[in-house]
This record gives sequence, structure tokens and C-alpha cells, in this order.
Amino acid sequence: MHILEMQAAYGRLRGDSLRLEPGLNLIYAPNESGKSTWCSFIRTMLYGLPTRQSGPLADKNRFAPWTGEAMQGRMDLETGGQRWTVLRDTRRASAPMQNFACTYTGTAQPVPEVNGQNLGETLLGVPREVFQRSAFIGQSGLAVSQDPELERRIAALLSTGQEDVSYSESYDRLKKQLNRRRHNKTGLIPQLEQEQARLDDALRRQAELTAQLENAREQQCTAQTRVEELEQRRAQWEALEKQEALRQWRETQEDLTRRRQQLTALQQLDGDLPDRDTLARMQAQLELLDQAGGTLTQARRIAQQRQTEAREAQEAWSAHPLYPNNENQLRQQAEAMTAPAGPGKALPIAAGVLLCAAAAALALLPAPAKLIAAAIGAAAAVGLFLYYMVSRRRAAAAAQTVQTRKTALQRQAEEYLRLREDARQAEDAARTAAASAEGLTQQLQGQLVTLLAQVQPFWPEANGADGVRVALTAALRRREALDGAALQVQKAQIRCDAMSRHLPQPPLPDPEETLPRPVLSREQIDAALPQVRNQLREARSRVDSLTGQLRTMDSPESLQAQRDQCTRRLEALQAEYDAIALAMEALTQANTVLQTRFSPALGAETARIFSAITGGRYDKVLLDRNLSLSAQPAGDAMPRALSLLSQGAGDQLYLAVRLAICRMVLPRDKAVPLILDDALANFDDQRLAAALDWLLEESRSRQILLFTCHRREGDYLRDRAHVISLN
Repeated sequence: MHILEMQAAYGRLRGDSLRLEPGLNLIYAPNESGKSTWCSFIRTMLYGLPTRQSGPLADKNRFAPWTGEAMQGRMDLETGGQRWTVLRDTRRASAPMQNFACTYTGTAQPVPEVNGQNLGETLLGVPREVFQRSAFIGQSGLAVSQDPELERRIAALLSTGQEDVSYSESYDRLKKQLNRRRHNKTGLIPQLEQEQARLDDALRRQAELTAQLENAREQQCTAQTRVEELEQRRAQWEALEKQEALRQWRETQEDLTRRRQQLTALQQLDGDLPDRDTLARMQAQLELLDQAGGTLTQARRIAQQRQTEAREAQEAWSAHPLYPNNENQLRQQAEAMTAPAGPGKALPIAAGVLLCAAAAALALLPAPAKLIAAAIGAAAAVGLFLYYMVSRRRAAAAAQTVQTRKTALQRQAEEYLRLREDARQAEDAARTAAASAEGLTQQLQGQLVTLLAQVQPFWPEANGADGVRVALTAALRRREALDGAALQVQKAQIRCDAMSRHLPQPPLPDPEETLPRPVLSREQIDAALPQVRNQLREARSRVDSLTGQLRTMDSPESLQAQRDQCTRRLEALQAEYDAIALAMEALTQANTVLQTRFSPALGAETARIFSAITGGRYDKVLLDRNLSLSAQPAGDAMPRALSLLSQGAGDQLYLAVRLAICRMVLPRDKAVPLILDDALANFDDQRLAAALDWLLEESRSRQILLFTCHRREGDYLRDRAHVISLN
């Protein structure tokens, strides 16, 4: 079988196509160009997409188309001389690539007996796991691991030819049966052992509970006896307390009768007294009268002081020089004071006129006369000026004298008016103070008369404020005695009523009888009785609990019967366990024999391929039963474990094993294609050439798809292989 052409909407592939040819196909593309995506697409088209996988690394999520469209693909292939067209697409988002169709190419006729589940096995002759562990080779998947399907294929090749036998599956089934019988917690044998231990524990527990029940019953009996003894002694104390309570009640009754008699006597003597609040109010009124008396004394003193001040102000006013003038007279005197008239401005004006006339006349005189006239005029002008200045000074002095007199008169008038106003204000204040003192006197006299009218009905001899004070003091003292007696009667009545309600029930003891006193005090009994009752309650609870536990448990006979049955089942399971363990040992030995037969053949084929790839550097390859590898260099007697080889040599050894498995396991008549994804990345140029030569030779019998990110493979296989670039 070989693939002809593919078209995919898968991961980063957006409807991309890839045309292949028989033989060796070299597909070159840089990293992240879709090489691994094409490899996964081929596997999905052949075997379908696993839908049980979950998580971001599951193929259905990892290779979901980046464009958001539905996952789908097409593959044209040739097998047995026929051409088939395989189609897979997605109808439901939860089941990608599950819609399947396989027809003969160019027709709508479906290939019979082929469906989405058996296509890969029909074409290649092996299930998915065998194909993935042999012909599907990636750089990160070169290592070989065991798988049930691969084991079946190997067993079929080496023994009966049947592919329904797998050592690991058979071993796992036996191991499950073995674990079913003996596992840490879930095995039948551990469960039975636990059940047997539980029954032994139940029998032991039942014996312990029975002993504990007997002990608890003894403790209950002891506590019950102690409680009865303490209750009897407490009853003796209660009888004594009843006798004492009855005696106290009788004493309280006698005290109540005595206090009532005292109250009756006081009521007969002072029954007409007002109550305490009325007397207190009268006493408060008397205190207010006393305070008002002080206020009256202060008011009278103030009135006398105001009279004195008014008299002094009147005398000061009368003694003033301007007394008894009024404002009009003072104003007229001030206006009568005027200053004498001065020279004014007429003299300077006249002098100026004369000077102008003299100047005009002088202009008409001859020159000598002009000089004389000028001198005379100048002298006259100087005289007039001096006369004017003297007159001005005299007038100013007279005006200053008049102004001084007016100022003095004004000050006297202001002082006079102030004294007159002070006298008037002092007279008004004296009249107001006298009226206030008189009004306060009348008010106090009225309040005293009212208070006397309230006091004299119960204290007739009261007279004046001092008499009222004496009467109120005595009345309050007598009222306190009366109220105190009433309060004592009320308290005695309350005590008597309270004791009456708490009197012991009949029969009452005789107060005169002498009752026996217990050895323990009442405090000791009251302290010990709750503890003993608590012990009794705990003992009863313990008895009930133990009895309940014993009732919930099976009888000793039943428990013993269950234990015997459990022992028999345990012996039977142990026999089965030993038989299964023996079978597993025999199966392991048989598998060892099978591996012994298979490993040399696989090692020899791997050695031939590994020697060809490494240019004869290694000539032997050894595999153990777990497919662990080691290689032996040519001419060296010591093999080297895989972990001691370089990364490149290790990849070459793994590739040789995978290619050997392909030759031995894959059906030759199916010509299963080989798919290699960057499997030669760690090869040096020399071993790369050797590996390519081997693959080129192998491509004569099967189609090989070699995906690479390097150009050196294409350069080496130029014109000898079908080279495709995905750029």
C-alpha cells in the first residue's frame, strides 16, 4: 500500500495538499511548517481520531484547525492494484473526524467491509498501537516500549500464529485476580482477615463489656445506698429547719403586732399633722422668706445709699457759679462776647490808589521834581504800611481775649449741665430704690401671713417667722417618727407574708420538741449529695450504655459461628491465591522463553541495520526481555549500555530497532509505509548518508515518507528520491 495524495484542514493545514509517489519521499520544511501535523494527519486518516483523550494535548484539541473551521481530510491511496479515496470530516464538534467514507477512486461505490474503525488494520494488517510503535517514527518517539498489541504480533510470529495472546494482558488479568484476593485494602483475603480480626475483637469486646457491666452495676448499688443515706440525713436537717422556720414566723407575727400598736399610738397623738411633702414645702417657703429678708435688708441699704447720693449731687449742682441759669441764658451770654473791628482791607486799597495817582503826576513833572516827589511818595507809603500792621496786631489780640473768655464760659456751662444731669439721675435712682424696698416689704409680709395661715391649724401657738420655724421643726420630727413607725409595720408585714408563703407543709413539728441533729452538717450533706447523685447517674448511664452495646452485638454463639465460616473462606481464598501465583510464575517463565527466542532474532536484525547505519562501527546489539538495548563495538568484547552512547548514536540504535521491528512484525504482503518525522536530525553527515542509503534500499519494497527540517538530505538524495518542499 502506498499513499498517492492528501488534502487536509487539520491544525495549521488550511486545505493544503501533498502529492506523494511510491518509494522514498523526502518532504522538506522548516520548523513549525506542518511536518508533524502531516504525520498526525496520516495516522488519523488511517485509524481515526481518539475521542476519549482529554486535555490541551489531546489530538482533537491540539490539531483543531487554526481557522476555526471543521476538521476534515482526504487521502487517495493504492492497495492491491486498486485505488481508494478515504474521506473523514466532522459533523459534531464533540466527535471530530468521525464521519467516514471510503470509495473506489473516481466512483461513488464504497469499498465493502471497510469502515472508520478497521481501515488502518485492513490496509496495514496491524492495529494502531503496533503501527505507532514500529512504522511511525518521530524524533521524540524513537524509543521502543512494550505494548499488548505488539506482544500479540511477536507471539504470533514466534509461536502459534494466533494474535489473540498477549503475555502482559494475561499477566495483568492474573495479577488482577491475585490482587482481588490479596491487596493492601481491597483484596478479598485482607478483607476476610480484617473480618476475622473484627470478629475476634467483637468476642473480646463482648467479654470486656460483660465484665464492665458487672462492675458498673456494683458501683450503681453502692451509689444508690449512699444517696439514700444522705437523703435521710438531709430529711433530719429539713425537720430542724421547719421547726426553726415556724419559730421565726411566730416571732415575726409578734413583732408585727407590737409595731402596729406603736403606730396606732402615734396616729392618735399626731394624726392631724400634714404629710412629709407638705411640711417640707412649708419649710422651703420659710427658707425663701429668710432669704427674702436678707434681700429686703440689702434693698433698704441701697435705697438709703441712693438718697445720700441724690442729696450730694443736688448740693454740688447748687454750688456751681452758673446756678440756677438754664441753657438759653448760657447761650445768650456766649453770644454777647464779640471782638473789636480791625483795620480791614480798605487802607491797603486806598494806599494803592494814591500810589497810582502819585505815579501819574510824577510822570508829568520835570526830572528834579520827579526825584523829590518820588521820595515823598515812598515815605508816605511806608508810613501807611506801618500803620496798617500795628492795627492788625491789636485787633488779633482783642479777638484772642474774647475767644479765651468764650472757651472758659463754655467749659463752665458744660460742667454746670453735667452736674445738673447727675443730680436729676441720682434723684430718680433714689426714688426707684425706695419704691423697690417698699414693694419687697409688702410682699414678704403677705407671704408670712399666708405661711402662718397654713401652720396655725396644727400649731396654734406659732407667731412670726421664728414661731413658724419652731413649729415646722417639731412637726417634721414627729412626722418622721410617725412615717418610720408605718414603714416598720409595712416591712414587718412583708416579712410575715413572705414567711407565711414559705412555711413548711403540714404536718408541722412541735416548736418545743427537741429533734436529733445529724452527724454531718447541712453544708456537708448539700455538697456531698449532688456528687453522689452524679455518681449514681453516671453508674446508671454506664449500665444502660453497656447494656445497649451488648444488645446491639450478636450473641457469642453467633459471633463464633461467623468466625468459623470466615476461617473456612479464608483458607479457600488462600488456596486460590497460591494457585494464581503459581500460574503467574509459570506464565513469566513461558514469556522468558518467548523473549529468549525473539530477542536474538530481533537483536541480529537490529545489528545488521545498526552496522549499516554506523559504517560497521557496531556489529552486535543485545536486547533483554524488557527491550532494553546495548550495543557492542566491532572488535570489543564489552557491550555498551544505551545510556553510555551519545545522543546521535542512541537515536541511530533506536532507529535500527524500529526498522528491525518493522521488518519482523509488519506483514510483508501489506507493504506498510514507513513515516519518519525528523528522525535523522542528530545524525552526522557520514551516518546520515548511510541511513539514507539504507532507507533508499528499503523503499524498493515499501513507501517511505521522510520529513526533515534540513536541506542536506535533499542534497544527498538529489535525483534519487521524490523531494518535496513545503515552503
